[in-house]
Amino acid sequence: MKQIFILCIGALVFAACNKDKFQTKPHIKIESQNYDFVPRNQDLKIVLSFTDKEGDVDDSLYVVRTRLNKRGPYTDIKPQGFKIPSFPDNPSGEMTLTLTYGFGLTAGISTISIPGSTQKEPDTMALKIVVLDKAKNVSDTATANVIVERF
Repeated sequence: MKQIFILCIGALVFAACNKDKFQTKPHIKIESQNYDFVPRNQDLKIVLSFTDKEGDVDDSLYVVRTRLNKRGPYTDIKPQGFKIPSFPDNPSGEMTLTLTYGFGLTAGISTISIPGSTQKEPDTMALKIVVLDKAKNVSDTATANVIVERF
């Protein structure tokens, strides 16, 4: 009886250790970004790493821009969508998201004037990023916080 019990425990431990480290739902993580404070007319580049059990992260990437300024908060009503290049069945890898100053970061978001000045207040923004795989599984959300200089 003891031998059967020990054999069952050993089988359970082996089965637990043999689990896949990747999940069906994609996982993304921000590895780096070129700016925390984005100067005027500069592009923001965010390097993302991803994992996906099936290796089919090649559908779409979505970015929701949220301005956190106390005066003039703003959240995208419609997230910006980007097509992801095809990754030939890779369960993990890296991709770079480039948001141009005029289109990706500031388009559609009106500027806020600094009271008593002609200068514009910088935008404090949270950029929430998700990816979809071919099976339409949605990843967790990666958030990049940046300050964008405005003119």
